[in-house]
Amino acid sequence: MEASEIMTAQHLWVCGENTDAQETAQLMCDHDIGAVPVLDSAGRLEGMITDRDLACRVLAAGRSFATPVREIMSTPPYFVREDADLKEVEAIMRDHKVRRVPVVDDQDHLKGMISLADLVHYCYSSPEEHGLVGVVEAISTPD
Repeated sequence: MEASEIMTAQHLWVCGENTDAQETAQLMCDHDIGAVPVLDSAGRLEGMITDRDLACRVLAAGRSFATPVREIMSTPPYFVREDADLKEVEAIMRDHKVRRVPVVDDQDHLKGMISLADLVHYCYSSPEEHGLVGVVEAISTPD
């Protein structure tokens, strides 16, 4: 199965590189999400900003809420292409301990997101076996 077949393509909440930390946190709060893709002015994926980035790189560091996300986002973003196999998605989550993987086209424009919940839903509804237990363990276990 390809990434494009299980990704969430509707209700993709994004921000720009110059969006400030407070506005990004409000976006997360308003839409009950924990990560937001950061796009450049041409709409290409540049990074990801997570609730953890905000907590550690703004609040804990004593930075201003007006700090632009380009200064605090996680880079490089881990992503897959639309035709990526789910094993590649699982490997990215496991190896980089991320719970969400953006899906981009050949020009790096965001097309969707695959969350751990998307993988669980697919595994639950499919007779195919996946290494999902290993992915969850790897993401959840401290180094």
